[in-house]
Amino acid sequence: MSLTQSAKYLLLILVLAQAGCGSGGSVQSDEDLVCCNEPPPTGLLIAADNEAQFLEIFSQSIIEDGEDYLNNDGNADVVFATEDSGRSFTTTYTLEASVDEHDVVKYDGDHLFIAPSRSMDCCFVMEDFSRVANDGIEEDPDSPNEAERGIRILSTDSEEASATLVSVIPVDGDLTVEGLYNKDSSLVSLRSSSWWGTFGERFSASWAWEGQTSALDIYDISVPEQPELKLQIEMEGGFVTSRRVDKHVYMIARHTPEIPGLIRYPSTQEEIEENKVLLRDLTAAEVLPTVLINGESSLLVEADDCLFMDKTNEQASARYGFPVMTFLIAVDLESESMLGASCYMGSVSGVYASENAIYLTQAEGYDEESRTLLHSFKASDDLTYQGSGSVDGHLWSRGEVDFRISEHAGYLRVVTTTQTGPWGSEDSIDHQLSVLQRSNQELALNLVETLPNANRPEKIGKPNESLYGVRFFGDTLYLVTFETVDPLYVIDVTNPEDPMIAGELTIPGFSDFLHPVNDDLLLGLGADENGLTKLELFNISDMTAPYSLGTHLLGDGSWSYSEARYNRHAFTYQQYDESTDRFAVPLTVYGKDEDDYFQQNRLYMLQLEGKDNPAVATIVEVGHIKSVTDNWWNNGPHRSVFDDDAVYFIDGTSVYSTLWSNPLEQGGPF
Repeated sequence: MSLTQSAKYLLLILVLAQAGCGSGGSVQSDEDLVCCNEPPPTGLLIAADNEAQFLEIFSQSIIEDGEDYLNNDGNADVVFATEDSGRSFTTTYTLEASVDEHDVVKYDGDHLFIAPSRSMDCCFVMEDFSRVANDGIEEDPDSPNEAERGIRILSTDSEEASATLVSVIPVDGDLTVEGLYNKDSSLVSLRSSSWWGTFGERFSASWAWEGQTSALDIYDISVPEQPELKLQIEMEGGFVTSRRVDKHVYMIARHTPEIPGLIRYPSTQEEIEENKVLLRDLTAAEVLPTVLINGESSLLVEADDCLFMDKTNEQASARYGFPVMTFLIAVDLESESMLGASCYMGSVSGVYASENAIYLTQAEGYDEESRTLLHSFKASDDLTYQGSGSVDGHLWSRGEVDFRISEHAGYLRVVTTTQTGPWGSEDSIDHQLSVLQRSNQELALNLVETLPNANRPEKIGKPNESLYGVRFFGDTLYLVTFETVDPLYVIDVTNPEDPMIAGELTIPGFSDFLHPVNDDLLLGLGADENGLTKLELFNISDMTAPYSLGTHLLGDGSWSYSEARYNRHAFTYQQYDESTDRFAVPLTVYGKDEDDYFQQNRLYMLQLEGKDNPAVATIVEVGHIKSVTDNWWNNGPHRSVFDDDAVYFIDGTSVYSTLWSNPLEQGGPF
């Protein structure tokens, strides 16, 4: 064989070897997947082969959406809040210790960053509400939200518990700030054209995502008095949520293209046929969203970057397309650049993020036939698709639904609910824990075990009890169900192949929010049997026999509400010393003073004492800060920050303060 022939032969071997292992692209196996001499792994989601296939899937999803509408007579379907790196100040309370979450208030130990947002969304985008101004109510011109329409930067003095405004970053246009991140000398602002509340069904409606804009701005705040805009990304699509893992910010957005002449909700078969003719002439550029990066325009993704369901996969839905595209975008804070984007053309209903992956959840079906699909994308520069799995039931409940999902030690644990009978029947709902694991041979999340099961048939919850507080803590799951009393369930997930109900406690009232103090103590925030806001401390040192250490009511007996029951960012917790922790809970109190009704926003400061001796641990109220703002339309959001002895209470964009050691003296508003 000649030298030239040998070279050609060697080159052919290298090419074939590379093809066998696979490289590049948005649908590839991880380095731990089987490689070489085997075909590349496949999964439920596959990429479009070309622009024609992409347009075929997209057009078909619109036609099916219109046909459904016509056929249905017009009816459409633990972290402890501290990054203790030698500093004694608190940061944003998050679900996962290593995953930061955007919020309207951030703190770096020297400066408070406060966004002029009216949004209270944390983890799922739901019902769209009109802004107060659009309802014909005159805004208060002296309100900080209106007088200083921008991101406020205040320097703090923890010894005096004071704050001073040093600069304001203007927020121009119609986009509201959904939240902020701060890391080192960078401040990230996330903006959206829509303001979203916490409840409702519009997340799944395709029309709700038309004509929206999302934006991400990075500012250099090394000189806080002179913030400098370094990167601005604006794109078509509505903001859903985001997460930060170290230097990466991951943003999730959804986009429904505006197609001139399209009849979104046809009333006759003739209108459906008109839509089909219109859709035949579409191009990918007319459908895919555009992005502006520092003013330069381009398509956010290409047609073959979009994933859809493989109809030949046994888990595939009857409808494998959806007229709303969901996008995951990765941004690097160090290089101040957008690294990559991934696109899914499916009906997404929620998001959960761990340090390793971002999961899109997809609810399908109703009643006993309902299921939830989970699609995993690697938390990396290119957001590689890692596989999908399916569990019975839906992820629906009160409050923040992503508390129902947890990735831990290589397993994904999911708590779902299934409606098994008509509402009002003796037993109409069932709750289930499912444990999944990512396959090493294919792009799949395989089901490992469920609870209940044939070997452990005991139900989670009494008949007709809804699910309230849910919290995973390592290998333990805490669940609160409620109808007339409050059962607390402790589920042992130490063996993922054999989860079991280890213990149960029945008490009055319920807890919406659960905070694991340590291996022996669990703190609950909810309401008592009379609807008053309560804290309850549980001894869980023996998981087979949990018991209550007592309750503590917040407020003066008047009806009250705490944002922290439904938004974890409103709760602040600090591990103070070996025996004592500090925490704060905002409370809006409603009552009657003589002949007049009143509303008052307060921040309650509390200590958990004796945590090193769980048999006698207790909750002690230290005091509370009162906001002077009593206008109901300026009610929050409410946040708090601890810095050594100083406590800052943020009500909307106004800041109040006190010293933990002297809570009777209050400063502000700043």
